[in-house]
Amino acid sequence: MFGKTQRGVSERPNKPKQPLIPKWLGMLVVILIVLSFAVALMLWKPWAPVQPKNEVTSEHYQEDTNKDYRFYDLLPQQQVTPIPEQAIPESQTQSQPVIVEAPAQTEQVDTGVDGSEQAAVPAQPEYILQVRSYPDPDSADARRAEIILNGLSADVMKSTEGNQTWYRVISGPYESQNAAVIAQQTLQHSGIDSIVVKR
Repeated sequence: MFGKTQRGVSERPNKPKQPLIPKWLGMLVVILIVLSFAVALMLWKPWAPVQPKNEVTSEHYQEDTNKDYRFYDLLPQQQVTPIPEQAIPESQTQSQPVIVEAPAQTEQVDTGVDGSEQAAVPAQPEYILQVRSYPDPDSADARRAEIILNGLSADVMKSTEGNQTWYRVISGPYESQNAAVIAQQTLQHSGIDSIVVKR
């Protein structure tokens, strides 16, 4: 019993297991990966300064452009042909802007503390731009916002005519007629029509 082996159990010598990949093949793969990484770095050159794309580094190109001054000789020899008068459009004379005068408001005479009447100082006329009147306050406010985006002041005035309520969009007031006309031209460039009104 002592020297016998049990049934079903076989004696096998313990052999070391063979690795799936040989050592020399693993080393070869590691060396190839390191070499490919080094080649990629050499081609990419992240340490090199970035050159502008539009800059031409070719010496041949620079030599050709620096020595080509023939146009200085050719320009004085060329003949200029005048344009016929029929081809020139007639100059458009700028028409004076239409200025609408608001109805005159009656000025009140100031009565002093002692009861004597003082003459009222005539008010200097001011100019406004009347843009448009809307029955809807939201439309008027949207137009007011467009005028403000053009850099001009704008207000919405509520008025009632008959049984209809109107929201009038105005810009201003402006101290002079010239300032009002300049503001009107600014709005015209944005596609907004307006009328200069003198008050």
